[in-house]
Amino acid sequence: MSSLRDLSHWRLLAAVALSPLAALYGLFLLARGVRRGARRLAGARHALATVLVCQNGHPNATTGRWECARCKATYLGWIGRCSVCGAGAGWTPCGICGAGIPFPWAGR
Repeated sequence: MSSLRDLSHWRLLAAVALSPLAALYGLFLLARGVRRGARRLAGARHALATVLVCQNGHPNATTGRWECARCKATYLGWIGRCSVCGAGAGWTPCGICGAGIPFPWAGR
């Protein structure tokens, strides 16, 4: 019976010794979640904007007539997702200079 008591003491001692590591891991997960949430909010701000600006400063509308790269359908609507097949877009060329504009809300 005393060996079971000794074993429980060791388990308690191990749990106490490892608790700071568990707390650090919890803080890491919390910080990562806050960072991801901030990125998503920034992406939502860009997704709800009416224009995207290319690297050369040219404004490009986020709604209009688009051609899907996946299904080749022409659709009217928001640039970020094809209304026919549902494919998400990751970038678009600038309508003025042709420079690629990566979508800030597309997978990071």
